[in-house]
Amino acid sequence: MTKPLRHRRREPAPGVLRLQLPLPFPGLDRVNCYLLEDDDGCTLVDCGLYQLDEDTAHGWDDIEAAFAAAGHSPGDVTRLFVTHAHIDHYGMAGEFVDRTGAELVMHSTTPEDLDAYRDPSAMTARLKELYADHGVSPELVEELTQWEDWRAFVSRVVEPDPIVDDGDVLDIGGRSWRCVYTPGHSRSHVCLWSESDQVLVSGDHLLPAVTPHIDFKRGDDDPLGAFLASLERIESLAPALVLPGHGHPFTDGAERARVVMRHHDRRLGAILQVIRREPRTADEITEDIFGSELLNFARRLALGEALAHLVYLLRRGEVEHIEEDGTNRFQKARRRRVSDEDVDE
Repeated sequence: MTKPLRHRRREPAPGVLRLQLPLPFPGLDRVNCYLLEDDDGCTLVDCGLYQLDEDTAHGWDDIEAAFAAAGHSPGDVTRLFVTHAHIDHYGMAGEFVDRTGAELVMHSTTPEDLDAYRDPSAMTARLKELYADHGVSPELVEELTQWEDWRAFVSRVVEPDPIVDDGDVLDIGGRSWRCVYTPGHSRSHVCLWSESDQVLVSGDHLLPAVTPHIDFKRGDDDPLGAFLASLERIESLAPALVLPGHGHPFTDGAERARVVMRHHDRRLGAILQVIRREPRTADEITEDIFGSELLNFARRLALGEALAHLVYLLRRGEVEHIEEDGTNRFQKARRRRVSDEDVDE
């Protein structure tokens, strides 16, 4: 049973307060938000999710309690900065903006990510086609695509205004926070970097104990490649203190970035071993890598992760895509060049 949150004042860096908000998901029961203090109006980084069921504890009351324990109120916030558009970071944004009048700041690519909330049926249709093309049975396709409508956790779809891009700077509480664009976990993901004291607010890009999910959806370019390139950027910054979206703050961000890169390198190697003798579908590769006992949403995540790794290998000429009986399969490359048409599959 999940322990109830104990709201208290947590200050991992001077003028930076860590607020914890509960989440209703097994294995992911809380999210970190960060209040950046400023006499001219505070900035809140991420805001948790909204839940339609008023009988649950996941809502505005939690925000007020977390703020009160930190010695503030939501009304102190003039800017809401959201690292990416996933529900546990963005879901309460509409409600927060409506109640406080704060401006919502996100990366310029965010409107594309918000399409998943505007029209979840279109996302579901694309995924059904993708999975069917990659060897997933019709029964399992239906099972894997029933979790694409997340609107119950989003108070309303609110567009960011203003938007930021890589390198933009926000001056908050005597610090200059630079926006560092880190796509991969989400195409719109952005971190905040304070060079003066080597502090990184990392969202979900860099976490202390787990690796963030890297998903592939039809139309994505190369999410794993983007993620690994983003990790290299963070490694070069060498954060002394990382303030993550989940888990406890941690030190030596460069080493953590290297650990995550090694993890994905091992997974890429494992996939190459699976297909070394004969072509396999993405669904078969997923079972070999992650096991056949995964059910429901866990299997959906595993399949998306496997496809992201396969696209990465395709882009770099390590594997080839072939089509047999209307089903896509992958084999170790016998040639080094791969066409864009193959990758788009």
